[in-house]
Amino acid sequence: MAMPARRSWMTGATLALLAAVLLASAQVALAVFSKTAAGGPLTVATSTLAAPGKATATQVNCHVNKNPEVEVRWSATSSGYASTYTVERATASAGPYTSVGSVPIGETSYTDQSASLAYSSTYYYRVSAVYRSWNAASTSGSVKTLGKSCL
Repeated sequence: MAMPARRSWMTGATLALLAAVLLASAQVALAVFSKTAAGGPLTVATSTLAAPGKATATQVNCHVNKNPEVEVRWSATSSGYASTYTVERATASAGPYTSVGSVPIGETSYTDQSASLAYSSTYYYRVSAVYRSWNAASTSGSVKTLGKSCL
């Protein structure tokens, strides 16, 4: 007796939606093809944008008549196609984070010289590797600036 053809509960549309959701959450490139390829199976390569290493922050100056400066360092992303890094700062570890600078790939430090920095304050920094509209953020590093008397 012949067995009936097995039917999958997932339709092509369901699979496409599931794949789109999974890929979007992982920040992966997605290529959609609407025609079949003649001559064999079609292979699509995907890749993720790797985050740079953990950001660390250190106060680098202490002048009575000048705002503090904070140096942010990180280890490079392993993604060969990342184009820049974006450095962001917040006053709470959960954010909100605001962009304070952009650094070319190849550099792994940034000095925040913003006039809005204050002594005896805690700042949180994170760094994102950027490629077009993609970004992958590092874990944040924090710094508590010294008092104006540099103690």
